Amino acid sequence: MNLGRLTIGILLVILVLVVLMPATFLQAIFTVIPAQYQDMIPEQLLQNTGTALAEFSVMTARPMTAVSVYDFFIAKHPDQADLYRLKSDALIAASDDAGAIKVLDQAISLDPSNPLLLIKKARLLLKTGRSSEADAVFSQILQIQTNNPQYLSVIADIALEKARYLEAYERYSSLVNLTPNDAQNWEKRSDVIFALLTIPTAGANASLSLKQTDLYTPGINGYEQAVRIDPGRDAVIKVKMEKRSDKFVARTIQELEDRYQEFRYLQPGEKPINP
Repeated sequence: MNLGRLTIGILLVILVLVVLMPATFLQAIFTVIPAQYQDMIPEQLLQNTGTALAEFSVMTARPMTAVSVYDFFIAKHPDQADLYRLKSDALIAASDDAGAIKVLDQAISLDPSNPLLLIKKARLLLKTGRSSEADAVFSQILQIQTNNPQYLSVIADIALEKARYLEAYERYSSLVNLTPNDAQNWEKRSDVIFALLTIPTAGANASLSLKQTDLYTPGINGYEQAVRIDPGRDAVIKVKMEKRSDKFVARTIQELEDRYQEFRYLQPGEKPINP
């Protein structure tokens, strides 16, 4: 009985040490286990275990413990960008934004076309007051060409956030072709279309063929497609469609520009297009 209690006590102590010092636990595995047997430990299982322990450390307000776990894996796999991303998240939790940016730079050097890494860096730069550097990173994101739907969605959202409506239109158009069953992409594409048809300067740099293209019809059709895929958005989208009556909204960018050239104004207080 005493032996059983002792065993349980030892196991509890080990468990506490694993939770409190996961990096030390992981290092001990490779110290205790003979080298010829180390390859028998599944690497993915080891990383999953380490990541779970690191995430628990962050949840329990011990982010630097998580950093030490990721440092352990980075030493073993210095070419895995995702490990640097996870380490940067832990550093952000530790309020070390400057350190997180440096680690993100390491991740980006390994995966320079990953907009998920770039947008994280841009947000951190904004947070630390480095807005001009952040703008440069946002521009870098918008230059990425990809058919990866996840990446393309991030790039499209950034284009929309930055009021780069023509670029957003192009990206969302690619997205609805790649992911025709994604209601959100159809809705966002239609939102962008009606921005182009209601904001006089939004399509100023569009090609002549695009300016003369009927965008109103695909804009409405996009909203209808979004509702078919996700009926739960019906009420919200119905309001959007009611605000975009074809009696008031131009059908093409050219028509919108012609209206404002005719009336010689853009918005109250702004200069005319062609005075």
